[in-house]
Amino acid sequence: MVDAVTPPDQRLSVLYREHRSWLENWLRHRVGNSWDAADLSQDTFLRVLSSAQKLEELREPRAYLLTVGKRLLSNFYSRRSLEAAYLEALAQLPEECVP
Repeated sequence: MVDAVTPPDQRLSVLYREHRSWLENWLRHRVGNSWDAADLSQDTFLRVLSSAQKLEELREPRAYLLTVGKRLLSNFYSRRSLEAAYLEALAQLPEECVP
């Protein structure tokens, strides 16, 4: 558990060890595969690392991780939608114009 007694350099490590697999499983159910879930999980912890939120002040670490993870998941789906639209637009081009 992350608390005020845990040294600052170990707080993220403790948070990661205690909650990574839970978060990754939650993400895997949303995206449908382990690879994207692992990437999103890592991105979540990178966001936590770079955030101004003090880890020792977290009362509900899973709720916080879930909030960050949902935001990244939303970005993930937006990017996927944009990529699909781009590929569809390319498919509509005449063959000689395709990059």
